Parts: sequence; C-alpha cells; structure tokens
Amino acid sequence: MSDPDPLMPIGVFSTATLVSIKALRLYHEQGLLVPAWIDPATGYRSYRVSQLADAQVIKRLRDLDVPLAGVAEVVRARDPEVTRRVIAAHQQVMRERLDDLGRIVAELQEAVSEPLLQTPVFVRTEPSQHALAIAEMLPNPEHETYTAFLGRAYALLDEAFARLQVAPAGAAGALYPPKVDGGSEVVTAYFPVAAPVLLDDRSIAGGVVNLMLPTTTCAVLTHRGSFASIGHTYRQLGAWVATNATVIDQPVREIYVTSIDDSGALLPDSELRTEIAWPIEAP
Repeated sequence: MSDPDPLMPIGVFSTATLVSIKALRLYHEQGLLVPAWIDPATGYRSYRVSQLADAQVIKRLRDLDVPLAGVAEVVRARDPEVTRRVIAAHQQVMRERLDDLGRIVAELQEAVSEPLLQTPVFVRTEPSQHALAIAEMLPNPEHETYTAFLGRAYALLDEAFARLQVAPAGAAGALYPPKVDGGSEVVTAYFPVAAPVLLDDRSIAGGVVNLMLPTTTCAVLTHRGSFASIGHTYRQLGAWVATNATVIDQPVREIYVTSIDDSGALLPDSELRTEIAWPIEAP
C-alpha cells in the first residue's frame, strides 16, 4: 500500500512550494517548519506532503512582512482570532493587504481536508523542439522579477520574429531551475519554432539564441487563473510527483497556453491557462 503522506526531498519540496532551500533551512532553525526526517549521515532534510500547506502559508505571510514570531503564532494556532490579533499588530504596514492575508489563512485551514493527491495530473512526453529563446540571470528572483523579465524577453522575441519573417510554432514558454535556492537563477523565455533560424545581428545583440528543447517526460498540471496564485498549482503538482514519480534534474517548464489576445494584451485572469510541466523519469 502506498504511503498516504509520503516524504519529499527538500529539492522537490522547495520547487513545489516556491520556497527556496535557504528559506526552508531558516524556517527549520526558527522552528516554523521542521522536516519530517533528517538523514543522520548526510543531514539531508525531507518533508511530508501534508507539510506543503504550512510551507505555502508561511511563505505568503513572510511576503507580507509578518515577523517570524507572528507567523509562528498563526501556524501553531490555526485560529482566526489569533490571526486577527497578529494582523492588528501590523495594521499600519499591512492595511492594504488584509483581504489577501485572510485568503491565505483560509487556504491553510482548508488544506487540511484538501485531497492533494487526487489532482488531474497527467503524464506527457514533450518531443524535442527547436525554439528561439532569451535567457537571463535573475538576482534573488521573485514573482515581480520573473514577470518583468518575461515581458522584456517576449517583446524582443516578437520583434525578432517580425524582422526575420518567421512565425512561432506554438505557445510561449519559460524554463525555470529545478530547485529554488534563493540566489541568482537563470530563467529562459522561449517560443517554439519549426526549425533553427538564421539570426540577424540585432537579434543576436538582444540576446536571442536558437535553443533545442530535449525530449522530456513530464507530469503536467494546468493552472487556471492569475500568475500570482500559481503557487497553489505547484503545490498540487509537487504532491502528485512525490507520490507517483521520480524527478529528474531538468528545468521545469511553464507553457502559456492562453495568455494574450490578438492585440498582444494580457487576457483577464479568468481566461489565463498555464501548463506546468515537471520533468520526471519515463514510466
């Protein structure tokens, strides 16, 4: 019988929660999120699937600048009254974010009964694919940093396609490191193309390169809605991967299946569809 609450290596847990390994170590030291098991020989940390919700709410509360002591109080109590008291202590700083904080805490409490392992995940083999891409080293990347980079990169790629009179062969995508370590990370924005493209000097100067995406087996889950809430879908996919697959050391792909209208403007949140493709060993 499979373990209903399996262990997740710290790297997998980090990617599933979008919390850096460095931050997870800090949360362990502070007693906020203690690993379920630590290898006595290597000191390597592992976490339970059931700890995903706590990790996510800790991250979001810290994003809102709630001090560690306040975060610990909220996580331990899981009590709306305690939450309100902690918020009140920081009302001056967090006035505009109270609604968001309430939603985060509600997600934590609902996650206790959430069937994390019953998600519509499917396995798909991504065939090898040529692409035009731009990669950049992002220091201390966060959601806003990613968004700004992708906006710049896709604008440059669109200009290159227009000059070179080449059309993309599919939806835009991005490659993210398989582990979130809290430091600088290389992120790659790309559009698939039918064949390698002969680049002009302007494209090369802008950082555009030909890229070959290798054939990869992936666990795939579609995120519906805004990019700000994509962490919830990562958490679901990470739980499935921990239970049903073995991860491999290749970049996680986001494929922006539905993201812009015919004029190039970002669609409303309700219409956004993003596939998260997590590389795994072929079954």
